[in-house]
Amino acid sequence: MKSINRPKLYIWVLILVSSLLMSLPFLVDHLGFLALFGLVPLFFIEDICAKYKLRGGWAYYYALFVIWNTITTYWVSHATLPGGIAAILLNAFQMSLVFWFYRLFKRKIYQKNEGAKGSFIPYLFFIVTWLGWEHYYFDAEVSWPWLVLGNAFAGSIKSIQWYEYTGVLGGSLWILLSNVLLYRIIYKWYTTDKSVQENKYQKRAKWSLYGGYVALIVLPFVISFVMYSSYEEKEDPCEFVLLQPNIEPYQDKFNFLSRNQQDDILFNLAQKGVTPNTRFMIGPETFTWHINEDNPYTLSTVKRMKMFVDEHPNTDFILGAVTMKRYQTRNAPTSTAKKGRGYWYDTFNASVHMDTSGKCEFFHKSKLVVLTEFIPYPKLLAPINKLAIELGGATGSYGTQPEITIFEGSDGTRIGTAICYESVYGDYYRDYILKGAQVMSIITNDGWWSNTPGYRQHLRYASLRAIETRRSIARSANTGISAFINQRGESVAQTQWWVEECLAGSLNLNDEITFFVRHGDFIGRMATFVFTLFSLMYLTMLITSRTKKKK
Repeated sequence: MKSINRPKLYIWVLILVSSLLMSLPFLVDHLGFLALFGLVPLFFIEDICAKYKLRGGWAYYYALFVIWNTITTYWVSHATLPGGIAAILLNAFQMSLVFWFYRLFKRKIYQKNEGAKGSFIPYLFFIVTWLGWEHYYFDAEVSWPWLVLGNAFAGSIKSIQWYEYTGVLGGSLWILLSNVLLYRIIYKWYTTDKSVQENKYQKRAKWSLYGGYVALIVLPFVISFVMYSSYEEKEDPCEFVLLQPNIEPYQDKFNFLSRNQQDDILFNLAQKGVTPNTRFMIGPETFTWHINEDNPYTLSTVKRMKMFVDEHPNTDFILGAVTMKRYQTRNAPTSTAKKGRGYWYDTFNASVHMDTSGKCEFFHKSKLVVLTEFIPYPKLLAPINKLAIELGGATGSYGTQPEITIFEGSDGTRIGTAICYESVYGDYYRDYILKGAQVMSIITNDGWWSNTPGYRQHLRYASLRAIETRRSIARSANTGISAFINQRGESVAQTQWWVEECLAGSLNLNDEITFFVRHGDFIGRMATFVFTLFSLMYLTMLITSRTKKKK
């Protein structure tokens, strides 16, 4: 690399450019392609730090990741300022840790063999390490995979129809490979001595690299556009009504509006939208609270649901609620159980399904938001469980359930109901389809984040799930945007933000299983395996090097 004046200034320019390029795809539709070269400045920051032997190089790329995380997810602080700050700083730290592993590995390889400086191996290590981290992050106790790289294309669905084969980590792999190849092209062009004539082998290698990069960029777009144009849904319609009561979640929910007033809003919307052909009435997350699962009809909301399905015998009702289940045991039956008067009990962020006979079924949300819905490592941190923030009528950590449950409608239609944050987890979400879901619903309450990019990002991520599973989605949001999303990931009808509204529409059912649903996140699993091999190789090199020094 040629000498530059004021290298630290160059680094800060590169930091700002990269953070902007990586943020825009998450904020603006149709800009996903920016992520294909948004990380290139990161590698040049590393080169500058190495050339000028700048101390504290980790602080520069940590700053880059903090800025990127802040621009795209600052809105978390609207619900919890400590949680928002922690999400930004800790997520950026993990990204930095991945890059730090790459730096260590690269320097060890180069120190071991001076002739390896053109090797692709360190960059391959970076790619599999990042992918392995994203794969692990989906199942970690403290999990915030909002900025998984493949999510950058959530607003560019015509570009990633092949997610039905790869899942969202296919997009991450595409982004990582594109950035690495473009960096190597620029680096080779910038450092090559132009006065020295290339031989035919060098020319062939150069043009192969250029051709490979062009193919890597163009072919996924072409394949996706062909898939988008040729995909046809089998006609098997099912009619829905989505309810958006638009009850402000901070004050109106628990202070200004009584339960009966809120129920009036919901059931008036339901009466307005229902028709004789409506199969499912879908209400938002945590609409009502304190449902006793052992005796649900003690709550007025449940009684009104029963009155509604009696009046409309073709229509099932699905509604979000905070529920409670009691345990008559001496000791706590679960890590999240709370002590009552002579009993233990769990509270759940749940979906309630009432069929036309009046029977109630419950599904408990199991991908919970850290600090807002649960305290991680409950056995270790049980004393601070009370710090969990109240979002929906209960304090402390919610309970979960070990396996996904799908609901079967009165006509036999099988529907899955992902609750809010669960729609971000592709590998988890596919279990609804493996359990038999022919169509999906998502119930959420996005008003916690106010009018910020948060609710728009959440809506876009639903399109990724539709493509991965080829299941249409009926999405009911209390204060966000309710929408019908087809099997290509298109929002075919939607409400406005912060408007009381009901939305009627029809979605096609589907029984076919996609490659991704059948095989899951195979890219993440393969990357984790290769990362393990690289790690063993690195440890072997360290041990060998130290043994030689001792001799």
